[in-house]
Amino acid sequence: MEKSLVTVAMPAYNHEKYVQQAIKSVIDQDYENIELIIINDCSKDNTHEKICEMIDKCKSRFVRFEYINSDKNNGITKTLNKCLKWAEGKYFSLLASDDIFFPEKIRLLVNEIEKLPDNYAIVFGDATYINEYGQTVLMRMGSVESNRVIVALASGRDDFNYLNEDEFGTYKTLFRGYLPTASWLAKTRCILEVGGFNESFFVEDMPLWITLSKRYRFKFFDQSVAGYRIHSHNTSSSHHTAMLISLLMFLENEREYCIENNLYDFWKKMMLIWSKEILKRKNISLGEKKYVISVLKKIKEEQKV
Repeated sequence: MEKSLVTVAMPAYNHEKYVQQAIKSVIDQDYENIELIIINDCSKDNTHEKICEMIDKCKSRFVRFEYINSDKNNGITKTLNKCLKWAEGKYFSLLASDDIFFPEKIRLLVNEIEKLPDNYAIVFGDATYINEYGQTVLMRMGSVESNRVIVALASGRDDFNYLNEDEFGTYKTLFRGYLPTASWLAKTRCILEVGGFNESFFVEDMPLWITLSKRYRFKFFDQSVAGYRIHSHNTSSSHHTAMLISLLMFLENEREYCIENNLYDFWKKMMLIWSKEILKRKNISLGEKKYVISVLKKIKEEQKV
């Protein structure tokens, strides 16, 4: 019986140092039926040349290979939606051009998702922190030190247990991030059903997870299946304030849904948490600061009504 086709989407931007390692990690998967779609989002370094050096290997390895070298920078969400539009796979996965898949990632997660009932859209493995040389590194979050992303990010959460299947990936747990980008595999049709990646926001993953969680369940597979690279040019490091602002804007738009579903107190709590986090940032602009303060004023005025 032929295994289901899996689409791997790789948005690439200014990762000349890492992109070949990322591509090789997809080539080295022990699962055969893969299509790889790479879009270079108008990188300013030698990312294009590095990808071109791998084209022949990709064409011989994958059942389908597409490479687009964009002549303008479209951003992560538009780039991913273009990949999604071209995807022919039953399952869809994302690999940033500075991260890696471990060799068994797709096989393990396909096996896991195909055991699940229709009300599950996505399965997450854990990911391992790696440095610029590909070596495993420990990250400290509060009192916990771990080389695993979910273990570290969820360690300070007293509002849920990520090992509890009824709590993992639920709407109320997702507004404070703990899901690693490289470690998931989803049903393509489910992502399409919710409109794909939300192009109104700077971040690609959390808005999608939150939207999916309104319709579907998530499954956690307790094994590290990918490497999440820590380096000075991570988007999450270099654009952290912009990401936080974008998440606050997204959360602001969730107000009506939360009111309709008796989650207003939760919504207000999350708005306050994110607002305070942003205001602590040293590199926040005056415009960003004004926006956050205006959000806090609205919440305060609502409490008076």
